[in-house]
Amino acid sequence: MTDLQPHDQFFKQIFSEPKRVKSLLDIFYPELSQKIDLESIRLLNSEKYSQKVGKSLLNLLYECKIENEKSFLRIIFEHKSYIDKNLPSQLLYYNGILWEETGEYEEYPPIINIVLYHGKRKWNIPATLPKTNSEIIERFANKLNYHLIDLSKVADEEMISKLYLDFCTVSALLTMKHIFEDLRKYKHILKKVFEHYQDGCVFIILDYISVVNNPQEVENVLKEILGGEKDMMTLTEKWKMEGLQQGLQQGMIEGQKKAILKSIQLKFGRVPENIEKLISNINNLEELDKLFTKAILANSLEELLKEINEPVPKFL
Repeated sequence: MTDLQPHDQFFKQIFSEPKRVKSLLDIFYPELSQKIDLESIRLLNSEKYSQKVGKSLLNLLYECKIENEKSFLRIIFEHKSYIDKNLPSQLLYYNGILWEETGEYEEYPPIINIVLYHGKRKWNIPATLPKTNSEIIERFANKLNYHLIDLSKVADEEMISKLYLDFCTVSALLTMKHIFEDLRKYKHILKKVFEHYQDGCVFIILDYISVVNNPQEVENVLKEILGGEKDMMTLTEKWKMEGLQQGLQQGMIEGQKKAILKSIQLKFGRVPENIEKLISNINNLEELDKLFTKAILANSLEELLKEINEPVPKFL
């Protein structure tokens, strides 16, 4: 198992959905969350390449409206066995790229950076940089700030009391908090999670803990949590079916994306970068079907761009 893969995948599976982002803010930053229009939250392509920075910053980027003002919200996920001292420079780099892209068309929008950390080591990077005792430097220096959610600092009881806000988000956070521990040490936490295993989110959690832990140990703990072989088998069967359904759904989505790209390339000779990025960010079959129809009916690239103008971010 690599240090990145299972945690990376779990983070993206949970927080690629806008409603989960809203729930995260409801839990940790309610004063901000209540100012955000849920319908305006949209996941964007945040992968940028740099020879120096590369793609080492695991983050999800969203466009949203805060008090009706266009803003960007970036959630950075840190789970390494060491504290990455390059984080501040990475944030500055990605913020700069985002402003460079948007600045051509409009005023520079606000960017809110939130770091979600669940590693073992104590977080030791100041949330506002640089640190200085000089009043004159403080007054004139350029500053970087981010907001830290350190799961090790949040009591289990506090999160469990918020399960009613969003069962999936809170259960995922609890699982991430304890994932580096021995499975039996947080069995009582998993029991709370699996009391409501009819929620589809629990199968994503099962996938996560099964990759990080020994599968036989996971099975034994599930038997204890659920009270026996029968209930554990019922959960396992549902889990298998969920995996099959997700695999079929994902296969259909990827197939439709390829069909759209191929149709545009065959009709117009090329696929503009902004359309390619738009397609890569859509993971809903109904939306892909609509886009496929527009691509087939369009008589020119200009006509297609006009048809999809509203859903395409202006800076792409």
